[in-house]
Amino acid sequence: MKQFENRVEDIQIHWKANTDFSTIMTEKLNSLGREGWELAGVNGMVFYFKREVT
Repeated sequence: MKQFENRVEDIQIHWKANTDFSTIMTEKLNSLGREGWELAGVNGMVFYFKREVT
């Protein structure tokens, strides 16, 4: 049976002049994806991730 580890991220973005929310979020989510984390759910600005334990 597959086993997973979980991660909870409360992602807060500090706004600055000319800050593009979607660009910052894309960079953050892609960074986690490169580490093997898969988005499992979202509740507001709390993101739940999982990745398989090998």
